[in-house]
Amino acid sequence: MHYTECYINSDYIYSPRGYTQSYIKDGYIYSQKGYTQFYLHGNYIYGPLGYSNYYISNGYIYGPSKELPWL
Repeated sequence: MHYTECYINSDYIYSPRGYTQSYIKDGYIYSQKGYTQFYLHGNYIYGPLGYSNYYISNGYIYGPSKELPWL
């Protein structure tokens, strides 16, 4: 697993370059384009195909790639 260098602060998702225009509302992840079909269940992130292999630990996002799949 990779540390994606992205983190969550007050339901907003940030990357090393700053605010990503993504946020979490009612457990669902939204991007600048709107609803993304990704959602949180516990600390795990699920997408349209089920478990996405991304998860959150201590506010930081980890996954199989450094790129977030909904951006």
